[in-house]
Amino acid sequence: MKEQYLAIDIGGTFMKYSVMNKQYEVLEEYVQPTKKEPEAFLNQLLGIGKEYKDKVEGVALCIAGFINPETGENTDFGIRERFKAYNLKEELENITKLPVILENDSNCAALGEMVCGSAKEVSDFCLLTIGTGIGGAIVLNKQLVRGKHFKAGEAGYMLIGLNENGEQVNGESAGATSVLVKKVSEIVGKEIDGMYVFKHLDNPEIYKIYKHWIYKNAVVVGNMALLLDPEVVLIGGGISHEKRFIDDLRKAVFEIYPHFEEYTKILPCKMGNLAGRVGALYLWLEKYGKKNES
Repeated sequence: MKEQYLAIDIGGTFMKYSVMNKQYEVLEEYVQPTKKEPEAFLNQLLGIGKEYKDKVEGVALCIAGFINPETGENTDFGIRERFKAYNLKEELENITKLPVILENDSNCAALGEMVCGSAKEVSDFCLLTIGTGIGGAIVLNKQLVRGKHFKAGEAGYMLIGLNENGEQVNGESAGATSVLVKKVSEIVGKEIDGMYVFKHLDNPEIYKIYKHWIYKNAVVVGNMALLLDPEVVLIGGGISHEKRFIDDLRKAVFEIYPHFEEYTKILPCKMGNLAGRVGALYLWLEKYGKKNES
């Protein structure tokens, strides 16, 4: 019995993949830059599948988009064309002859945190990933909520107010880390990263941009908490490792919605970029693992 599984997290920049066991232990781990052209990307993914098809019992994938987990269809109108030009679930099943799970990356990250991370002891929570964009996921009674059209939890599309031109803005266009970095870059006159911002918060101009950005994210977090009444709101993305950011975000949320302080925790994710792969494998084991045991 192999009892090993291939878990792949497909990102816009990198493709991270691991061979894991049922206990979610990583036995092998690799990273490749994600190919840009649709056909080259597909061949890259199928190449990984071919390499491991005789070594594993199944394949678990997570990727951005509105994913129908039964058909593998990705209907996200905003996703890169290479990610929806082909049905990745079908293509991998055809080449490997193995059962394949495909699910939204934020959904998988939430499940990964439920299995091994910050939500291990929690039944009702939501997750927000703050990075190049803003993603989200909802878990109620330890069950993933996908919605009728597989768009549940997509907090980045939530309208949160008007900009200086009187135009509606959504959470992603105001609160993504990329937005913060871009605005600070314009002030300092050079390309910078998120770490630069936190090292220079003593600069009044940078702090003003940062504080406004924190407020926008606090509105998104608060709106999610109002709608869902979760025990915990988890914050993911690379910036969630910045303690200053989590502390400032928590403070801003509780200033806007004071009653949340009594019963709603705002916590950083623990699993880092492994969460998506763990969550994808969890779904594979839930669907196919029990069949293989019988």
